[in-house]
Amino acid sequence: MRKRPILEEVISPRQAEILRAQGWQAADLHVHTNRSEGVLPSTLLDPLYLYEKAKDAGMDYITFTDHDTMEAYDVVGWTREKLVPGVEIKIKDVCRVGHSLHINVYCLNNRQFTELLAIARKKRNLETFLQYLKSENLPYVYNHPFWYEHGEKPSYRVINDLIPLFPIVEYNMHRVWQKNALTLKLAQRYNRGILAATDTHIGEIGRAFTLAQGETFREYFEAIARREAYLVPQDLTLDLLKDEILTWINLINNLDVVRLEKVAYLHIKPVDSLINFYVKGALIDYPALRKASMAFFSTLARSGAPALFYLEIQHFLVYRMNRQLRLADVL
Repeated sequence: MRKRPILEEVISPRQAEILRAQGWQAADLHVHTNRSEGVLPSTLLDPLYLYEKAKDAGMDYITFTDHDTMEAYDVVGWTREKLVPGVEIKIKDVCRVGHSLHINVYCLNNRQFTELLAIARKKRNLETFLQYLKSENLPYVYNHPFWYEHGEKPSYRVINDLIPLFPIVEYNMHRVWQKNALTLKLAQRYNRGILAATDTHIGEIGRAFTLAQGETFREYFEAIARREAYLVPQDLTLDLLKDEILTWINLINNLDVVRLEKVAYLHIKPVDSLINFYVKGALIDYPALRKASMAFFSTLARSGAPALFYLEIQHFLVYRMNRQLRLADVL
């Protein structure tokens, strides 16, 4: 059965309100807490706080997909109302793909998580990983297909072969519109389901979400896989990125910790260096200097210069990506 054009599945927040009033279910299926690598240890990003925030935002299903950990559920509890256990697992199959993939998995328990992590870290075999997911009947999603780990050389052409291996691919709020548009078109080509999610690392739950019908999460997920869903998406824009950098700065300024190991947050080198400089407490003994420097960087962030610089890099990378893909009939 031929599906409707995929762009017809993209709707506005106002249209979404009408569908939600008719009983459609909403969920943001890619959310990080402060238990995740690359997320600040702010109390505003605590799993319990975010759980309540998701309920207040009207999410019918709530999940936390931290990087290679499910500690958030030990904090919140595994059986809370509306809560769906989830995780984002990184796997790098050098032979099959060449660069790292992020895969969201839902409805899993601790045993399944441990076994999946072992496959990802030790066997590093994508086919074995996917076979396990199918054998355990676990819902899973191919996250931000055109993402790759910093320092890796991406294999863009292989993405064309990877899309059909997944029931659903992700329209990600932290990707520029060109990448999301290509994801939509590849989902259309291979008749894959697609969902919209925030991938938020700063607690912006529900800024992008997916609507589908289902009395249980599995019914909801299967409806998305059948492309019987609607997306309320968001692309990475100058304003969004400016706001995000400012939010990071505000969170850093209010941290109640002194030192952390170096981590990557936004994968924007100057911004990540700034974040690490502050969270490691480099100016803890110089409050006046810390205050002045925070004011300076806040002003710089509000100017939009760091955000604009990052977006220009992304646009250049999209140009290179398109040349490598050579998918003139898709673009």
